This record gives sequence, C-alpha cells and structure tokens, in this order.
Amino acid sequence: MPGATASLFALWEPHLMRIIATASVVSVLALAACSSYAPPPPRIAPLAPQPVNPVASQALPAPVAPAMPQPTTDMAMGQPTGPAVAPVNPAVAADVRKADLIGGWTLASAGETCQLSMNLTTWSGGYRASTRGCVSDELKAIGAWDVAGKEILLKDASGAVVARLYAAAPNRYSGQTDVSKRGVQFFRS
Repeated sequence: MPGATASLFALWEPHLMRIIATASVVSVLALAACSSYAPPPPRIAPLAPQPVNPVASQALPAPVAPAMPQPTTDMAMGQPTGPAVAPVNPAVAADVRKADLIGGWTLASAGETCQLSMNLTTWSGGYRASTRGCVSDELKAIGAWDVAGKEILLKDASGAVVARLYAAAPNRYSGQTDVSKRGVQFFRS
C-alpha cells in the first residue's frame, strides 16, 4: 500500500499546489481588506484679512433718575420710611393673606436696613423667616412669622414675638418692635 499512497499523492500534487497558492492569495487579500486607505483631505487656504471700519464712539447720555419716590426719614424714629406713610390704625388696617407675604423684603428700623425672607415652612410658632445684614440683635433674632387677624407677627426662634406690624399700603407693612418699642417696617419696591 505504500505505493498506492505515493501514486495518490502524485495524482493530487498539482491540485494541492493550486489550492495552497489560491489560499495564500485569498489570505493576503483578506488582510489587505482589513485596513483601509483614505487620502488626506485637501488643504484649504486661509482667508485673506479684510479691512474693518473703525468702531464709532460717543459719550453716553446722562443717567435717568428713577420714577419711584425716594425714601424719606421719619424724624421721630430716625428711620427710613420710604414714601410717606401715615401711621397704621389696626382697626382699619387692610386684611393680610399669608401668600402675599412670601418672599424677600427690605426690613427697616431706627436707621437700619436689612433683608427679610419669609416662606411657608412650618416653624416655631408659625412659619420660617430669616434676616440677612441686620445689625441690631432684635432684628437678627427674627426666625419665624405668623398672621393673627390683620396683624403680622415677627417672632424669634423660640416663638416669642419680636415685632407686630399691619398693612400700611400695598407691599408695605408698618408697626413696632415688642421690646424696644421702636418703629419697624418691611416693604418691596
């Protein structure tokens, strides 16, 4: 049988050589297809600079004064009162809604002006309030607020009343502090 194997090999030898050559060419082509070649994009020439007209300048007009009335000073209390407001009579004060008090206010008392923020988060004795930039300990202590009828109560963190105010005008509430009895108000511009 060894002669039969040799004759079989001799019979297939030309075909095997073609198969090996074809497989080699296919392998080379397959590897070449895996990598691609793209020519680089053409270079674009930069634009030439263009002449520009000079920027015109002129003086700005004078500032225009605001149309709002400027705050006045309450001589008896030595505090800014904003536009003149008559003392509030609690019996005829306007009704107060909690929703109208939410947000930021300017708080003024005895020449001191700072910021008051009021929201509807439940807090000791009412709702959460906070001040920023106040100098006096009395105004710094404000940490809560509530409404009792027509009266707005500003309270400290323990719920003790710091000031009582009434509606004096739209977006303006006036009254006095409980301890020092000095005038106090908060307002929005």
